[in-house]
Amino acid sequence: MKSEQELMSKEHDRRKYRLNIYKAYLYHFILGIHTVRAVYFIYMSKWGGLSFPEQMILQAYFMFVIFLLEIPSGAIADYLGRKKGLMLSALTVIMAAFAYSIIPNIFLFYIAETLWAFSISLISGTDEAFLYSSLKISGEEDKLPKVMGNIRVVNLIALTISAPLGPFIAEYVSLQFTMTCLGIIYIGAFIVSLTYHEPKYDNKVKTERYLSIIKDGFKELKKNKILRILSIDRLFINILIFLLFWTYQPYLDAIGVDRLIWGFILSGMNLTNASLAYLYPKILKKIEKKLKFLIVVDIINGIAFISLGLTTNPILGVIILFIIVGFGYPRFLIYMHGINKQIESENRATVLSTINMFQSLSMALLNIVTGFVVATWSVYWFFIFTGIAILIFTMFTRVKSEYL
Repeated sequence: MKSEQELMSKEHDRRKYRLNIYKAYLYHFILGIHTVRAVYFIYMSKWGGLSFPEQMILQAYFMFVIFLLEIPSGAIADYLGRKKGLMLSALTVIMAAFAYSIIPNIFLFYIAETLWAFSISLISGTDEAFLYSSLKISGEEDKLPKVMGNIRVVNLIALTISAPLGPFIAEYVSLQFTMTCLGIIYIGAFIVSLTYHEPKYDNKVKTERYLSIIKDGFKELKKNKILRILSIDRLFINILIFLLFWTYQPYLDAIGVDRLIWGFILSGMNLTNASLAYLYPKILKKIEKKLKFLIVVDIINGIAFISLGLTTNPILGVIILFIIVGFGYPRFLIYMHGINKQIESENRATVLSTINMFQSLSMALLNIVTGFVVATWSVYWFFIFTGIAILIFTMFTRVKSEYL
């Protein structure tokens, strides 16, 4: 009888912790909703009163704070527990959204970005560890990659669905409410996090210090020439392409695209990105000369950026945006196999963390440069300069086909 009760108790525990997975999907769906993203440039310039350079400095600060908090926030989550870490992540992003929408004040904006960065840093790694522990109880930890992939899909669906709402809220309610609305919606994620069941795990803090990670990562990059070449080649062109994230809205504004359809354009960009990201791995499996494929992708992106800088036609401009997002955003996938092949499994997390840290810092610095280029010349010239830079990097690539 006792053994039967024990079996029933274990089955109850499995169900209880399995529910964490479905709750995580809902949690990430809610956090994926973004009513302000499609009108962020207008929100910050019209309501916030910030110039474009000031907006980019603010975003550089945001990325730098994420860099600083990445590891300390992991230690906090380890100390408090994963459930409380995810609760705190939801709570701080709610506070960030409300702080952003109280009054247009640059000091408040920096407080909001600090809170937002802390929320993102807190969820990074904590979420994956929480789900792994939940799956492990029922012996299903091998399903973690599938679960994490599902979460990315759910997040993208939420962003795609919600993107068109922002311009309509801005037009028919107010710009301010696009951000206030976000804070209200995110309360749902906090409520979901309250219902999580904390699985048992070893609560010893295993967080490595910055200097240790950077030292070990750079040591690996220094001794491995192929890894260094692949990392640098991936890094700089990817950063240039991703600057489109902050500049496409000033461009849409400059060419006179109706702001009410900005959200639909963002949704289209998300779907294009997802479609090509799905196709890239299938294409890479079928082709032997991956370097030629990489060069073709980079040339397409370089020419597309230059074309964007020369185009004032709204329809053609939007088509080119889709081309860059489709071919450029999933570009990192071309390097994934080659980079992972060069790193020993026990060092993989350390090396990839170092590459990501360097990318965050580089992006922060380029955000500032981007702001001043757009303000001093124009968004058109910025795109032309970016396209030329991509083509130059492509011409002098040191990557060889066997590296990929």
